[in-house]
Amino acid sequence: MTRLDSQLQRLADDLNRALVEQLVAKGALTTPAWRAAFEALPRHLFAPRFTLPDNLGGQFHDAADSAKREEWLRAVYHNDALLTDFDEQGVLVSSCSAPTVVATMLEQSRATEGDSVLEIGTGTGWTAALLSRRLGPESVTSVDVNPAYVDQARKRLGGLGLAPTLSIADGYLGYQLRAPYDRIIATASLRQVPPAWLAQVRRGGTILTDIRGAFAGNLACLTVDTNQSAHGRFLPTRLNFMPLRSPEQPFRQQPALFSRAVHEAGEDRTTRLAPTVLRERGRVFAFFAQLAMPGTESGHVKVQDGPMYFCLTDPPSGSWARVEATTGDPAADRQVTQGGDRPLWDELEAAHELWLQLRQPHPEDFTILVTPDGEQVVTHPAADKRWSLPL
Repeated sequence: MTRLDSQLQRLADDLNRALVEQLVAKGALTTPAWRAAFEALPRHLFAPRFTLPDNLGGQFHDAADSAKREEWLRAVYHNDALLTDFDEQGVLVSSCSAPTVVATMLEQSRATEGDSVLEIGTGTGWTAALLSRRLGPESVTSVDVNPAYVDQARKRLGGLGLAPTLSIADGYLGYQLRAPYDRIIATASLRQVPPAWLAQVRRGGTILTDIRGAFAGNLACLTVDTNQSAHGRFLPTRLNFMPLRSPEQPFRQQPALFSRAVHEAGEDRTTRLAPTVLRERGRVFAFFAQLAMPGTESGHVKVQDGPMYFCLTDPPSGSWARVEATTGDPAADRQVTQGGDRPLWDELEAAHELWLQLRQPHPEDFTILVTPDGEQVVTHPAADKRWSLPL
């Protein structure tokens, strides 16, 4: 654990105090007990080295560099995610979530004294530490598929006198050895709520997770029923968690299909729907679009010495669509090219029309039901519309 001299320790105390006050002012931190946990467990203890996101400059910081330790310390207390690990291809695989995100998850989890909690995604160990401080270490279990993350979290928490149960495990399968739980909190995004989670939560217990499709994700809070199904609502809060890394639910896009989408010939026509519609107003339409287009993947692809395209792909059918991702007039006509048996841009336009007809519903207008066999049904009660999310 990084030790600070007295001057830097005073700075760390001031920065953490200011961060907590910021979280309170934003309404992300409302419970006195959670505020006390944030005050007692400052963020810098869990982020000795990281890269800032591009919007903050993208610099790498390391507490081991004594000449730049104050710079590292100030960077830690940005209210933004800190990028802590990348895979061999340079793809981000782990981060220390933004403090607002962590506070929101803990507040929305409804976890309180006496509850047993399973955290999916140990990462840096910060959330496990906060849970342990509030609930007691004996009530907290945290799992991660990466042995290095579990090992470093155990050392960090041990240095603070905290010893929750930390284990190397595939979070998609939960952690049966300590079940049943009162709460499951996932600090990673998924496309479906795993059946194992339903079986490991007590009747009346809750599951809090970010359910994410091709375009956007939103927090869902579900209550487990007697028959091990679960029902609940999507919350207004849109977070941006890393995908859960599990062989049970691969999140990797198929590069070959995206390459086809930008290079192959297909059927051309004009469209009035700009790709920017998926980013507008906090991605409200994006949430709806993924209900209407289950299984679709999306992404931006830059052609060498050519334009940037926004692409939709459907891996099962091999279908694709591309639109040039220009920043011009959103209402102007633009060309869309589609290939394969599934006309993806036609489906996106139809989804947008339906969204307008339903008076532009927000995620919190939808309910979700998850059954023990893995079926997920999302409903818009006011319009009596239902969608099944893919298994």
